[in-house]
Amino acid sequence: MRVLIVYASWFGHNREVARIIADRLSPYASHVICAPVTSVTASDTIGCDLLVLGSFTHAHHASWRLRHLAETIPERRLKRMAIAVFGTQTVDERPSSIDDLVSVLAERGVRLAVPPLRVILPAPDFVPWSRITPAERAKIDAFAQALAHQLEPETMSR
Repeated sequence: MRVLIVYASWFGHNREVARIIADRLSPYASHVICAPVTSVTASDTIGCDLLVLGSFTHAHHASWRLRHLAETIPERRLKRMAIAVFGTQTVDERPSSIDDLVSVLAERGVRLAVPPLRVILPAPDFVPWSRITPAERAKIDAFAQALAHQLEPETMSR
C-alpha cells in the first residue's frame, strides 16, 4: 500500500497537518511519502494507492501548483487510487482551497474517498505563527482515521 501526501504550505500549517496525517497512516501502509508540491510531479503518483492533497487558501483558491498536479495526473491513474483533500483557512468561509480542489477533481470524474478536511486556523486575519488548536487536531485525527479505514480492506486482502 503506497500513500502519497502532497501539500502546499506558505507558513507551515499544511506541512504540519500533512505530517500528522502521514504519522497516523504509517501503521496502515507499507510506504507513506509526505512531500511539498514543489517536489512532486504527476509521474510520482505511479503506483500510488491513496493520494492526499492539501492546500492553503489564498483568494478562495488552492495553490496553482496543486491544481496543476490534479489536472495533469492521467485519468486512468486517478481512477485506480483513492483520493482525499484537506486545507487550511482562517474562517470557515466558502469557497476555499478545498472547494477549488474538489471542483478540479470532480471535473476529472474523481469522487473523494472521504469528506474533505477543513482546518480552521484561530485568527481573524491570517497570522503566520497561529497554532492548530486541539479541536482542529481532533478533526485531523478523525480524517486520518477515516483514511486508514479506507486502507484496511486493501491491507487485509494481501
